[in-house]
Parts: sequence; C-alpha cells; structure tokens
Amino acid sequence: MYEFKEETQQLVDVVRRIVKDYQAPLEQRMLRGEKLTWVDYEPGREAARRAGLWGLRLPPELTGVRLSLVDRLAVFEENSKCLSPIRFGGEIHHAMFHLHGEQKARYLDPLLSGVKRYCFAMTEPSGGSDPARAVLTNAKRDGDSWVINGSKLWISFFEDADGVLVFARQTQMKDSTSISMFAVEKGNPGLIARPVPMLGGMMTYQLTFDSCRVDELALIGTEGAGFKVAQQELSTARFEIGAKALGIAQRCYDMMVEHAKQRIVFESPLSEKQAIQSMIVDSWIEIQQHRLMLYACAEKDDRGEDTRTEASVVKMTCAEMVGRVIDRAIQIHGATGCTYESPLAHWYDNQRMSRIYDGPTEVHKYRVLARRLLA
Repeated sequence: MYEFKEETQQLVDVVRRIVKDYQAPLEQRMLRGEKLTWVDYEPGREAARRAGLWGLRLPPELTGVRLSLVDRLAVFEENSKCLSPIRFGGEIHHAMFHLHGEQKARYLDPLLSGVKRYCFAMTEPSGGSDPARAVLTNAKRDGDSWVINGSKLWISFFEDADGVLVFARQTQMKDSTSISMFAVEKGNPGLIARPVPMLGGMMTYQLTFDSCRVDELALIGTEGAGFKVAQQELSTARFEIGAKALGIAQRCYDMMVEHAKQRIVFESPLSEKQAIQSMIVDSWIEIQQHRLMLYACAEKDDRGEDTRTEASVVKMTCAEMVGRVIDRAIQIHGATGCTYESPLAHWYDNQRMSRIYDGPTEVHKYRVLARRLLA
C-alpha cells in the first residue's frame, strides 16, 4: 500500500475538511436534483484559498503554492471523492506563462485573481484523437487583426467561462507547426455556441467561429507554437485523470463495504456472501495497485524524468479501473445504486467518458505504448 509523507497527508486532511464542510452539502443538493452554478462553489473555493490551496501549479511570484505532482495528485484524489468537488482557483493554462506586458494585464492578472475563467477548445467535428491533423479551424491575418473560421465540438466548462482558448491553423499544412492558440471572449459576435448534452447531465458545447475577429493581443504565445504548448499540458492532465479515478473508486469501495455490512439478505449480511466478498476484494486490490503506480510515476516526474509514456499508462488503466469498481458498487447496492439519488449512478455515467477524452484507451495502447515499445 502506498502511504503519503506527513506533509502530503496534512494537505489531504485539509482538503477532506473543506470537502466535508462545503462540498458534501452541495452533493446532497445535486442528489435532490438541484442544478448547481459556479456561485454555489464559491464558498468552498474561498475556504481552499484561505487554506493556501490556490494556484496549485503556480510559483509563489504568481500567487501560487506550486505543489509537487505527488502533492497535487493527492489533493485531486481526495477532492474527487465528492460528487461536487472543490473548484480550485488560480489555475491557468501553461500558455499563459508566455504572455507579454499588455497581454498579462488582459488575461493573466484576471485569471490569477479568479475574476476570469477560460475554457479550452481543441477538438473538432473532424476528430479529436489526432489533433495535429484534425484541426481544420483556420486563422488569417487581416491588418492588425486575426479572423477565425471553423468549429469546435465537445467543449466543456464553456457555460462558466468568460472566454475560450481556441486552436487554429495559419496555413493549409496539416502538421503541428501551423497551429496557434487564440483567446476569444464571450460576446464576440463571431462566436456562436450550441449546447450538446452528454452522459450524466454534463453539458458540452459546439462552438462555431464565423468570421470571428480578434486583435493581435489575442494570439497567445508565438505563431505555430499552439500545439506544442498544448502538449505540455497533456501529461499533467492524464495524471490528474488517474487521481480523479482513484478518488471516485475509493469512495465507491467505501460505499460498497458499508452497504454490504448493513444489508441483510437471506438472514445474513451481504458481506458474508462469497460473491460479494470477491467483488470487494477485487476492487480493493485494483485500487491499491493503481495508487502505487500513479504515485510512483508522480515521484519520477517530480525528479525531473520524462513521464509521457507513464502518463498514458496511468490515464488508460485508471479510466478502465474506475469503471469496473463503479459497476461492482452498483451491483452490490442493487436498485439503490441505479437511482440518481445515489452518486454511483452519476459516476457510472460520467466516468464512461473518461475512457474517451484525453485520448481513448485504444489510442494510448496502440499509438503511444506500442509505438514506444516497438521502436
């Protein structure tokens, strides 16, 4: 079993207290069918900020705490045990480190203070597993402006964002060096949004850019560097997906153990049935195995080693593992686990998508791992 160092465990304990005090009541509201907004999450965000959990990846000079990857994943794992986790503030895309003076005032400062939020738009109707070639949205110079045309699909968090970071090509060449990143504000007349509901009640959007005009400051970083900058986020995102999966799996495991002990069937608790014991033990083993793997890889990353392959393994296997654990938890709970009055049903829907976004299992297995192993 993997055990955290004392400092990491203290962080986990802080997150656990905030989740209990602020997020658990929100979870109950969600289970009653209430629709939560960004405002509902503000008390928890502020509690996290007072506890020093603001800008988890940012250096102190940018008002952050710059946690190690191990510490950050431990925070995410604990936070994800709640259906309505803390929405930490001070999180910015890596591209924002490449801003110059005027851009910092427009984008960076509001992001750091939590006044503004931007979502991320790369995937298009043409596909998302091979973005270097699938990006068809284009951006052309027109005097001192850029004009963007194209479409993005499955864009999450748009409803709570003030703008979107969009990837577009400057040339017809279908390679990664022709892709740049632009910031487009909500309210731009050339930006049209259409909601696309997903499993579990999650809302994504199709964004259409119809002669969408932005000024020179909207170019984030340098021309042609957008895809390279995006790749710097991928490994971190995949580790975070793994930590989230572990947190959810652990909560499901705890729920199935508690239910199995209390539920009486044929005059004895479910926990005494061999089939139930097998499901519980299998879940415990899988969680422990994946926790060991996740944090071993995070320790390697904290030492400055290349962990891109490990990030793919973590994302792929943890996304598959959490689905199995949720399924067992629902089976043990029976009909109770199938109602949306239980977090299990919500996670069953939501986590199905984790095997697809940030690279489907098959892409990681055959495009990333097979190519690396057979090189």
